[in-house]
Parts: sequence; structure tokens; C-alpha cells
Amino acid sequence: MGEVILHRLTGSKKALEACRLIERLYSSGKRVAVWMSDRGRAAVLDEYLWTFAQNSFVPHALWDGNGDADEPVAIVAGTLVNPNRAETLVVADRLPDPTVALEWSEVHDLVTAAAEDEGKREAWEATGFSVREVRGIGPDRITG
Repeated sequence: MGEVILHRLTGSKKALEACRLIERLYSSGKRVAVWMSDRGRAAVLDEYLWTFAQNSFVPHALWDGNGDADEPVAIVAGTLVNPNRAETLVVADRLPDPTVALEWSEVHDLVTAAAEDEGKREAWEATGFSVREVRGIGPDRITG
């Protein structure tokens, strides 16, 4: 069974923190799938990944639902799939059913103080994942 790392964020905005986390995971050599609840939100994250930091480059694609993705980072919307054979999943919204993430050995979930993020730890544990909580996003927060 995999591990879930809950990143407790101080603010309510996840986009910048998601980009920082994705960049750190990619820079550490990981293939990453990023899940968003809907296509519109996924398109916003896609654009933001290109522009969130002046010196950043994260090769990624907003997966269109067809075939495989060659990029090391694939953003998927709606149904959770793994089009780029990623070993790491970043959950940028709340998954309605955490059991769909069982194929990933490493899951990073962003948690704010918003009501929509309440109960995430319990949901992941009920699915069988081991759960670890960290504060924020930092280089020491990424597993090896």
C-alpha cells in the first residue's frame, strides 16, 4: 500500500503551492500525474505551470483523454487515470473516492483550512494508505 503525504497549507489558495510541489517532484526525477476535479480548473493549472516562476520549467501536458502522455507531468481532469505511467500523484482537489488512487505508491494531497478539505486524513486511512502530515511545501517535504 502506498503513502499519502498531506501538505497542510496556511492559506486557501492551492494553485501556487501545487505548482511548487509539482516542480520539486519533477526536479527530483519523478513522473507525476496531477488530478483536478474538472477540465476548466485543470486548464488554469496548466497555464499557471508555465508562468508561476520566472526561472521554472516543468514539461507537462493537459491530457486530452486520448492515448498516452509522453511528458513527465500530466494533468488529468474528472476521471483519475495515469496516462504518463507516473509513480507519483498530486491531488489538487478532493477525490470523491480515494480508492481510485491505489495504483500510485506516492500521493501528495494539498490541504487547506477550507471545509472541502476536512476529513481527508480519515478518508485516506480508511482506504488503506499510510498517511503523513507536513506543513506546507518545501524541499525537505518530498520523499525520495
